[in-house]
Amino acid sequence: MKKSILSIIALFLFLTTEGQITLEHTYNVPPGKTLYYTDLGNNNYKYFFIDYYNNSFSLYNLDHTPFILNITPGISLDSAKFTIAYITNTLFDCDSTNIEYAITANGGSTVVDPFYIFRTDGTLLFQKDSVVTTWCFGCFGGVTVKPIFNTPEGAKLILANLTTNDWFIFSLCDLLPQTNINLENNPAVQFVSIYPNPSNRSMTIQVTVPDSYGEYELTVYNSSLQIIIKEKFNRAKSIFLNNEKMGSGTYFFSLQNSSKILQTGKFILTK
Repeated sequence: MKKSILSIIALFLFLTTEGQITLEHTYNVPPGKTLYYTDLGNNNYKYFFIDYYNNSFSLYNLDHTPFILNITPGISLDSAKFTIAYITNTLFDCDSTNIEYAITANGGSTVVDPFYIFRTDGTLLFQKDSVVTTWCFGCFGGVTVKPIFNTPEGAKLILANLTTNDWFIFSLCDLLPQTNINLENNPAVQFVSIYPNPSNRSMTIQVTVPDSYGEYELTVYNSSLQIIIKEKFNRAKSIFLNNEKMGSGTYFFSLQNSSKILQTGKFILTK
């Protein structure tokens, strides 16, 4: 009898206990925008929008109130070519009252383009032409490198000109914050780049994978999560898509090997 009563009480508590996950805020993120989370330095955390369609980016406080809205970058943020990799007030000019951001090629370790650093007022602080930003897995002999990293002697920036075989190391101010948008939030830089995205005609999915990860599987789904493409491979691969075969809409992809999902993302085809 006691066991029955205890079972009823336990079931009642289970059915009436509310979950501890609470909706805090909803951001409407239309196609062409991306939402990140970043540390400007000294644990000054912000939410961060890149709006490729309107060539701007915005920062929001953790309580979701606007911090700085609609900043026009120093160069056009073509999503197929450039992206914002770091945003900080501690790394680039040693004056914590300013906010600076780095713009890099959006495509991984083989894309050669200038590396820029601007202030939010549009002032160009630094430019290095014809370089790659080496952030990838399995690039250049299997090493793991990011363009900005902490050392016992402070943060460093490493850029490479693969034509002249010159590698440049620059000293920066302070230390790299533990959370910045390039570290964990842009996996396309590591494995997959899709360009142009969005597209009204055709696009290419470029997958660059390290040999040490074994066999890969790329799966593409439509908005109803039906499988459209499923391919296995063990080396770099390019997949060409067009809207005549696939139709307009939002598509999702997953890249995985035998042990884990390495990357997910989405792209948009229109007519």
